[in-house]
Amino acid sequence: MTDTMISAKNGPWRQDFFSIGELARRWRCSRGTVYNRLRFAGAKVVDFSSFGRKSKKLVPALIVFQLESKFTKTLR
Repeated sequence: MTDTMISAKNGPWRQDFFSIGELARRWRCSRGTVYNRLRFAGAKVVDFSSFGRKSKKLVPALIVFQLESKFTKTLR
């Protein structure tokens, strides 16, 4: 059984971190927009690189859920 499958015994698999690409797909926007939204919100991300180098960046799920709840609006 893979991590993404749902097991009746263990319950649904929960994701603790999201990559920038995953957030772009989730929010249906570009990767650049994801970076801008995270920067605007002052969100801290996990960065696996030396200073100034390209690398994998991860955003904690808690921050993602907080941003989504803060900027989600109801239609009137």
